[in-house]
Amino acid sequence: MNVIVFIFFLFSGCDVYTKSIQNVTEVTNEFLQNRLDKMEASLGVLESTIKNISADKKDDAVMFFAIIKSRAFTLDKDSTVVFDTVVLNEGSHYNNYDGVFVAPRNGIYMFSWTVSSMNANRVITELVVDDEVITSTGEKGADSGNHMSASMTAMCKIKKDGHAWIRTTGYSGPHYFNSQNDHPRTSFLGLLVRAE
Repeated sequence: MNVIVFIFFLFSGCDVYTKSIQNVTEVTNEFLQNRLDKMEASLGVLESTIKNISADKKDDAVMFFAIIKSRAFTLDKDSTVVFDTVVLNEGSHYNNYDGVFVAPRNGIYMFSWTVSSMNANRVITELVVDDEVITSTGEKGADSGNHMSASMTAMCKIKKDGHAWIRTTGYSGPHYFNSQNDHPRTSFLGLLVRAE
């Protein structure tokens, strides 16, 4: 009889031990599932945030590049140069009908432009930001039949809704532009370097 009681006690103790292990396993599984659910939710929020940041950065791009494709013309002094063929205009802040860039936000902007001419003609231009001349560049040809160009790059601060454009200088006129295929082209580019 003692042997039977001992065997019964042994098996009933195993049953309690097994139930304890099952309870611990269930609690552990429940805890782990809860943690996994929270991590998946956090990951979803993180992915959404990254997508929004990427979309914002793409929408925030501010850069343009425009050329005068194929024509020769003259402009009087203090005339805006209209770069009518847009190659790139991220953010659509450059207007190829009036030649003016409008800053979408305060920041430091970089502008670069090239003017092309030929023969013994003169072309001198300047970067203007809100009626203030930032810098200028130009060239006067010496010989007939030669193509020439001059370029300048400048950086400046512009406030939101500020205007920037290239114009001929007040120095004598007319200014002769020659921008043709297979020769130097007249071009204008700008980009936001750092928003403030």
